[in-house]
Amino acid sequence: MVKRVKDNNASKSRFIIGVIGMVVFGILIMATLPSMLIFPKLSPVFMPMIIVFAVIFGLSAVLLNSGLKRKNLIGRLSRYMAELSTRQDVLAIDDMAEITGFLPTQIRNDIRLMKRWDMSFDMYTDKGETTLIKGKGAYGHYLDTERQRDEMAREEAERLKRLQNPETATLEAFRSEGIATIDRLRAAILVLPGEEISQSLAELEKTTKRIFDHIENYPEKLPQARKLMNYHLPTTMKLVEKYCQYDTMEYQPSNVASAKVDIERAISAATEAFANFLESLYHEETLDVTTDAEVLTQMFEKDGLTGNKFEIDNND
Repeated sequence: MVKRVKDNNASKSRFIIGVIGMVVFGILIMATLPSMLIFPKLSPVFMPMIIVFAVIFGLSAVLLNSGLKRKNLIGRLSRYMAELSTRQDVLAIDDMAEITGFLPTQIRNDIRLMKRWDMSFDMYTDKGETTLIKGKGAYGHYLDTERQRDEMAREEAERLKRLQNPETATLEAFRSEGIATIDRLRAAILVLPGEEISQSLAELEKTTKRIFDHIENYPEKLPQARKLMNYHLPTTMKLVEKYCQYDTMEYQPSNVASAKVDIERAISAATEAFANFLESLYHEETLDVTTDAEVLTQMFEKDGLTGNKFEIDNND
């Protein structure tokens, strides 16, 4: 508010100083010119004075024009702010032009001048200057959305690049399928709040994500997931989405209710099966670790480095 008062005072000051300067130095010019004509011999004296007066007169005219511009700009900006306040703080510039009668180019220029002159109006435009946004909160939300959109675009470009590379295409297709599956499971969980099956789906979603994450970190295990990807997972998702469809039916005949029970049992079985598959992915790794641990323990015992005795072979 204080800064808004300063904006108004700045425009008034420029206007008043400009008017006073033009009046005073305009009079001086008008008074000096006849004197120079009457006394031509004094031209060398009067001419520099007239030039100085003319320069100051011109500067005063510039100040007057600047003050008028600022005053008119403040009036238009205030109108934009008022219109934005009645329209949830966001409005397309073309719509603002239709409402106010100003040209879209005029509105864009006004916002640029507002920024250039560091005026106090809490108003912004989007990156393409197609929309007006009122308030730092709304503008911050817009910037966050733009950053997310740019990040998604960058990730999508990188994903397409990996898909086009024969060395990474298979794994990337697997990763994309994983993301899509997780999203579908989460959507199903939202559709079935409070349902007992939603707990199974939540567990299934966590397990499935862990499977995809593990194989992404160990791509050599991708062949082990072929059957899971080509049959088990698509069939499971088909049953999940069919259950969601049945659950939204206002009237559920006995055969639909029976089918829902069958699907619940199948989802429960799938949750257990996927957990077992995840455990199997770690089997070879844990087997190697267990073997190494047993061998190391046996070596310690053989060398007398465990138990109560501590013996050293002096022959070594």
